[in-house]
Amino acid sequence: MDQKAAIMTVIEHLGNIPPGTKCSAVLFDTERIRREKEFYAKLYSENGVHDLEILQAMVAANVPDDPYWLVSLKTSDGAMGDITQLHRVDDRTGKIIPDPV
Repeated sequence: MDQKAAIMTVIEHLGNIPPGTKCSAVLFDTERIRREKEFYAKLYSENGVHDLEILQAMVAANVPDDPYWLVSLKTSDGAMGDITQLHRVDDRTGKIIPDPV
């Protein structure tokens, strides 16, 4: 999968995308995923989560283990300013990764 395919996957998934929407995608490879997990672990521990098992579960719920594309769709809503939507697409399967509950 490449950047264009990841963006098209999200556009097809969402359907009606307003004209003028700015689209971009970044591949989160093994190194970026490692850094993202470190970020979330630090964030949660600074906010009072110190039990290692709970901390690991919280990080796992928010950061996929496998490489994915983070796709950004940015629309301009005159009164409200820019609105950005972020979606994750699995690099191997090309499927949308649901947001954590």
